[in-house]
Amino acid sequence: MQKIILDGLANGKVEKQKGYLRFTGSFRGIERGTVIIGERIIWGFPHIKRIFTLGAGLSRNIKGDEVYIEEKIDGFNVRIAQIHGNIVAFSRGGFLDAFATEKADEMGLEKFFKAHENYVLCGEMLGNTPHTEPTKKFDVKLFVFDIDLGDGSYMPPKERYDLLGKYSISSVPKLGRYSLEDISKIKLLVKKLNRGKKEGVVIKAADRKSLVKYVTPAADLDDISKCSDRFFDMPIGFFYQRILRSSFSIEDFGLDKDKYALELGKAFYSGLCKSIEKTRKGDKIDGEFEILIRDKKTWTEIQRHMSKEVRLEKIWEKEENGKTRIRFRKIYPETTKKLAAYAAGSGIVD
Repeated sequence: MQKIILDGLANGKVEKQKGYLRFTGSFRGIERGTVIIGERIIWGFPHIKRIFTLGAGLSRNIKGDEVYIEEKIDGFNVRIAQIHGNIVAFSRGGFLDAFATEKADEMGLEKFFKAHENYVLCGEMLGNTPHTEPTKKFDVKLFVFDIDLGDGSYMPPKERYDLLGKYSISSVPKLGRYSLEDISKIKLLVKKLNRGKKEGVVIKAADRKSLVKYVTPAADLDDISKCSDRFFDMPIGFFYQRILRSSFSIEDFGLDKDKYALELGKAFYSGLCKSIEKTRKGDKIDGEFEILIRDKKTWTEIQRHMSKEVRLEKIWEKEENGKTRIRFRKIYPETTKKLAAYAAGSGIVD
């Protein structure tokens, strides 16, 4: 590992952070987001293969006769570990995340890590985070979808459910154990999730050594609807991938093409037209977020890290039961600049 780290530093695949090293990209079999702190390695979470058709996708990618199906949660991906007696949280990219660490420290995870000091909880944070849609229903929730045993291998689903239950740690919603021979039941489950506008499913072999994810067309359209207003600030391929995925789902499930075509058009035009209207008025394209923190240094760290990609503006701040609640907006610069220019008459050569 030492030689890999040295070579990674020389090649820009490993970078020094304050007190730790992080892999900025996959390198010699080491996943992006892997963290080295002293003698401890927090392994990067590998990307899960996405399938486009359920029957063929499962038979080709899952080894075994039975699978566990879990609801896919679209949140803020974190890995939580105990290092030198402190509970800390890392982002998917391997950054020590001040906000997630503060929240994880408040979740009563001490007993779990006292008994399993080398394990790493892999989960999604939802709610009032710097990355997810704010809500008044709760502050922040953690849903664990995997447990890294400390060596980059993962606990099988049934064993994980039992262990999380023992320590009252929330799991992602468990949808049941299914035989791969009865794909019709799995399809019925996914169609029900689609009607409920759920994100999708992660399907894992009983030993967790093979797994895939499948996203519902309703979730694809919802993503497009939520992000079309910041069109030029989204990654290349964001919209393309969701159109392709939903097209496969519509064909695979025999869904109403005309209905989904109308929904796709609404998803794009509703956000884009609102953004064009805002830029005509001289307003910036933005999104609002809200956090509740106990340490104001956490807000400073959020600004330091996130301002590399977007501009943050505080809307208001107020004290609340010994903590600080902050409402802020993210300004999306590329969409703001380009739509304002086009609205003012600028042209492009294409």
